Amino acid sequence: MVKDKLTSNDKSPFDIGDQVSFDLEKTVFKGIIEKAYNNSYLIAFKTNDPVLEDKYHDKVVISNKKLKMVKKSPNNSKGKNKPEEENEKK
Repeated sequence: MVKDKLTSNDKSPFDIGDQVSFDLEKTVFKGIIEKAYNNSYLIAFKTNDPVLEDKYHDKVVISNKKLKMVKKSPNNSKGKNKPEEENEKK
């Protein structure tokens, strides 16, 4: 039996540059995905709370299962056909 070699992030709709929302210490934040890991993403976000800013330095790693899409980035490649693939189908 062949194991699925795609990671959880390969299967997820999120990509670098997407705006997402997430819960952090019982508060909902919005942020931008900066880096992808196997099952999570590094997200840059802003907060006015000095305690959270000191603790997280405006960046946090969140599981992809806990993210909600707010806005896809214009260069999000997931869910789109690449131009080469479209030309081959014609």
